Amino acid sequence: GAGRSSLPPSPEPCRGAALRCRLTHSVACAHHKPITALRAAAGRLVTGSQDHTLRVFRLEDSCCLFTLQGHSGAITAVYIDQTMVLASGGQDGAICLWDVLTGSRVSHMFAHRGDVTSLTCTTSCVISSGLDDELGCGASLGVISDNLLVTGGQGCVSFWDIGYGDLLQTVYLGKSNESQPARQILVLENAAIVCNFGSELSLVYVPSVLEKLD
Repeated sequence: GAGRSSLPPSPEPCRGAALRCRLTHSVACAHHKPITALRAAAGRLVTGSQDHTLRVFRLEDSCCLFTLQGHSGAITAVYIDQTMVLASGGQDGAICLWDVLTGSRVSHMFAHRGDVTSLTCTTSCVISSGLDDELGCGASLGVISDNLLVTGGQGCVSFWDIGYGDLLQTVYLGKSNESQPARQILVLENAAIVCNFGSELSLVYVPSVLEKLD
């Protein structure tokens, strides 16, 4: 089911608690144009920019290891995980796969007729959405397991069998006349989904879908 409630007020900091933050590293000119995508995993920070490039930085000292060139438009989506799988999508509709250890491009494919808006990977495939989807806004994506994908739609989230491409279930988040795209999805360890619905948050858990795939 889906629960909807107003966002709680921001918590006030505890009185007397000392919060000491400090700047440890700074990169004066990470790119020649504004940064449009940012992801980190496995000790690496990956940035994408309007200058059509990606850069891979070592987190411990902000050292730039590689500049990746392969897109003909601004970078709009980046994915990297703990196994150092790195993928990128751009305004050119292309998706590139990269070798993080060498900085070389492994694969290049034209996947969309517009911006690639969201990108994720499983052990066997790359999954993307773009401005050419049926909503025209680029569906948000979340991988629950190698077999189960959740996507954000117009006032709903949908669960898909990745192996067969079958729609398993759609959960509606509100009244149809108030529907807005679920643009942000966060997959939790217990397979619940947190997503934004306009100015509200929804928590979704669908045991029947998960049990079917067990």
